[in-house]
Amino acid sequence: MMQLENPIGRILRSFCHVEWYEVDELAELVKGGVAKFDIGALKNQFEYLIANPQGIANGINEITANEFESDAEARIWLERIYQKVFY
Repeated sequence: MMQLENPIGRILRSFCHVEWYEVDELAELVKGGVAKFDIGALKNQFEYLIANPQGIANGINEITANEFESDAEARIWLERIYQKVFY
């Protein structure tokens, strides 16, 4: 299982948990420049995981309580979050 380092691990746990999905709030923090985490590092981590999705589903499932059955499914989910937060 891939270990998700911070800030992405903390961000997915805090904003993208299956029970409290708050991606709009995350996008506001990032776009407003008021995030209390390294936005550049977060963007780089998203891009890396999207480009290299091998082994990400289990790590994401563990911290977000999602139930992705494949890395491809988890990658699509990450892409949607990335698009909303960074564009």
